[in-house]
Amino acid sequence: MKGPAALAPDPAVVTAADMVAGHVRLDISCLDRVYLNGYVAKLQTPGGVVYFFHDHRGKPIVSPALFEPIGERFRRDVRDWAQASGIPVISFKAGQRKADVVAPYLQAAAAAGRSPGPTA
Repeated sequence: MKGPAALAPDPAVVTAADMVAGHVRLDISCLDRVYLNGYVAKLQTPGGVVYFFHDHRGKPIVSPALFEPIGERFRRDVRDWAQASGIPVISFKAGQRKADVVAPYLQAAAAAGRSPGPTA
């Protein structure tokens, strides 16, 4: 298919923006880091978790271990997206001072004209 119709979004695809519209607020506390915290009200109760895994996901036995593959897939997808987009993903070790770890990245970005540079 060619032309404008080829660029039209698939109506069957639901984006994250569609799902959270009217349910999310943006709270910026640090501009050099991205944290994603997602809360689904119905999953905040044991009954909601049982429903999700048993009825929605079709798992015969509900276990906290079922969360791990979901989180692992999310982390993998974020890593893949970041790599494809040329965005470094930095993992910090316990006790590391994050500002010290990212300083070389900020300095390189500033030298390349992509950032105002590190701030104190």
